Amino acid sequence: MTQFNPYLDFLEKKPEAAYFSYADRFGGPRGSQRQRGFSQGQFSDIYSQYLGNLGRQARAGTSPQGTFNDFLGGFDFENWYRQQVPYQVRSQGFSDLVPQTRFINPYYGQRQ
Repeated sequence: MTQFNPYLDFLEKKPEAAYFSYADRFGGPRGSQRQRGFSQGQFSDIYSQYLGNLGRQARAGTSPQGTFNDFLGGFDFENWYRQQVPYQVRSQGFSDLVPQTRFINPYYGQRQ
């Protein structure tokens, strides 16, 4: 049995509060700092996706159902990150901070 929560109405009046209450899921299962930073700035895009979902329900002739909090409960933040950010950006590590090196053979070009 679901327990009554008197504060759920607050989350519907303040969708930003509902969104940022899921901040523990922003970094994905590995806790990626880059993914966490990306997700923090995605409120408007994800909220628009939720509103579009309600609009599709209305166009189909059904009463729009589901709160933003319900929508976020089933939202896959990691998959959203993978869809929005190109692989090259996601896979960048510390290589930008490390200078490239090359091996110079000291014996190359010497006569024997």
